Amino acid sequence: MEDSLEPGSALRRLTERIEHMETGQGRHGDKLDSFRDGLHGVEEDVVKLSDEVTHVRQEIAGLESAVTDTRQTLDTFIEQYGRDREVSKAQAELSRLTTEWHATFAQRKQTRALARGLVHTLTAQAVYRNVVNTATVRASSEERLLLEPTYWLAPATMAVAAKFRNEEEQGERARAHACALDAAKANLFFSLTCSRLGDDTEAAAWMDLYLQSLDPNELGQDFLVVLDAIAGKELGAKALGYTQQAMARWNRGNSALSTSGYTASKVRGGAHLESRLLDLRSRLTESRYKALRETCGDQWEGLRNGWELSTVADRTLSHLDEMFPDGFDEADTVDTPVRSGVHVESALERLIDQLEPDEGDMREKMRRLERVIEYGGDLGAAGRAHDSSLALDTAPVALMTLLDQAVFEPEQVRLGQSARRMALHAIWPSLEEAAQRVVTTSRDRLPRHITLTVGAWSYSVPTDPRLMVEPDRVVAELALRIEQQTQGQSDAVVRRWPRVIAALTIGALTGALLTPFVDVTARWIFGLLTIGMFSWASWEMWSIPLRKKRVRYQGVRLRHEAVTKMAKALSQCEDFFEDWRDALDRLDFLIQWGGTHKRD
Repeated sequence: MEDSLEPGSALRRLTERIEHMETGQGRHGDKLDSFRDGLHGVEEDVVKLSDEVTHVRQEIAGLESAVTDTRQTLDTFIEQYGRDREVSKAQAELSRLTTEWHATFAQRKQTRALARGLVHTLTAQAVYRNVVNTATVRASSEERLLLEPTYWLAPATMAVAAKFRNEEEQGERARAHACALDAAKANLFFSLTCSRLGDDTEAAAWMDLYLQSLDPNELGQDFLVVLDAIAGKELGAKALGYTQQAMARWNRGNSALSTSGYTASKVRGGAHLESRLLDLRSRLTESRYKALRETCGDQWEGLRNGWELSTVADRTLSHLDEMFPDGFDEADTVDTPVRSGVHVESALERLIDQLEPDEGDMREKMRRLERVIEYGGDLGAAGRAHDSSLALDTAPVALMTLLDQAVFEPEQVRLGQSARRMALHAIWPSLEEAAQRVVTTSRDRLPRHITLTVGAWSYSVPTDPRLMVEPDRVVAELALRIEQQTQGQSDAVVRRWPRVIAALTIGALTGALLTPFVDVTARWIFGLLTIGMFSWASWEMWSIPLRKKRVRYQGVRLRHEAVTKMAKALSQCEDFFEDWRDALDRLDFLIQWGGTHKRD
């Protein structure tokens, strides 16, 4: 009985535990449902928070964009404000400089106007015809001197007025005063004025003084206009002669103003002339004298350089004929018409209107300020525009540069044909010496003999046309050598008995090994070896005529190619050295072209 009751009580206890667990699970299920509901609420809050964060981000992005736009606007405003400030400063400074300009240099404008009127030919005629009272001329010029005592044009104007009144002593003192202030400008002014008034002798004397006061290494652009006037004989024959002598003296470096620096530049100028001539030489193309180039080997580079140097004289003469079609001395003939004086007038106008250094500095500052205003305060753009607008004719030019450009690059210098011919006269001694140096170098590089090589055969050929070998003899000798070589190679084709014996021995051995082996593969291998060895022995025995024929064919082809190449090389060699010597002889024609030139 007790045993039957124990399982029942255990079952009840188990049932009670299960019910208790179900009750606990129910309570936990309620808690889980409650927790799940709470999670749904948190999830909804998170979604709402994410939407709010997204909105905040959008607002921040908009704020950043607004800040960027504001900063750009502010930067633009600051930049524009800076430019406006620069414009305002430039306007104020320009106004101040303009006022200072008129206050300081207004009298010079009146002095220039008076000088321009006094040097006019109509003024001279009016004075000589008593249309204008000389006392008025004197009073006007003296007033200019009192108002501008440091300006060279004021005493120069007074000297012209004294000439109208025939007051030599006062005119001499006025000229001395003007020369003391600026010798170069005063001498040029008096020379041009005397030429305009018809006194060529005095104009030549003043021109000589003007030329002596110049620095040949820094010639102003005004000198180009003066040179045109002198070359056109607008200042008379004496002024032309003085100028030619001065330019020749400068070119030799004997000027009183010459320094060691200028002498060095003269040496560089001579080298530059030689470089100019080298640029004119003819160039050999790859296709010209091709056979000669291929047979000369390493000699060709030296031959080519020497040949090209020899063409300098002829090419220079062609260039000079093109640049100066009327010849070397056409400008110096007596029949050359004298020009109307347009260059004298232009030179005089430029000289009178030329600003003094203090005026030039202030005018340059004013132009720079005008550029700043024009470009709205952009200092970088204004500076670049100002630098690019600077007149190139304000830069000085060296004598050698002027002469070089006048002869070789006429488009780079504003000179007339007569002035360029004067430049040629001045540069001619150096030009002739440079041409002689180049031609001498070419003549030194002309060899007496050259070696022509075709294959394994070489021949020494003289370059003198009087000693030039006959091409037919050389070609025949070359052909004979190749035939002899071919015959020797053909005779060397004989039966090579060691090879025949070796082939027959190997063939016999391999044939003897065919019987012991029953393997089909081994039989085939030894059979092929046997056939090959006996075939080789047969070829060595009976191929002699065929091999001799092939050697003779190759010899004939080699002989034809070598003979053809040597014939072309000899023909081109004769033409090459004949052209070389003819080009060297052209130096005499170049010297004769300028032979009438008398060196100072």
